[in-house]
Amino acid sequence: MESTPTTAKKKVAADRHPLAVAFGEYLKAVRKERDKSQAELAFDASMDRTYISLLERGLSAPTLLVLDSLAKSLGLTMTDLMAGFEAQLPKNLRRTSVKRRINEASLAKTGADRPQGTRRSPLR
Repeated sequence: MESTPTTAKKKVAADRHPLAVAFGEYLKAVRKERDKSQAELAFDASMDRTYISLLERGLSAPTLLVLDSLAKSLGLTMTDLMAGFEAQLPKNLRRTSVKRRINEASLAKTGADRPQGTRRSPLR
């Protein structure tokens, strides 16, 4: 029985959050860039190799302590690690401010253009 290769995009399982998957892909890229294996990274970060695997596959989300340990093991600061992750995030996963999302949603509902001029409510 022959197996045919699939060229479709990777499907994200229902139990994997898109941010966890994106972080895992980023972690794997940084790890490979630093020429480390999962076992080496796990040893340097005082973690189990299987946990690194879970993180890279998006099946687990890291805590702040884990992020700090991973960053130090990769020779980065936690700020640099997260800034790099945020920079490579797809636009649909980036967060905008709550106020902006609410305003855009209410404008879309009413079909109105962006209000011009005053920022005060017309009810005042």
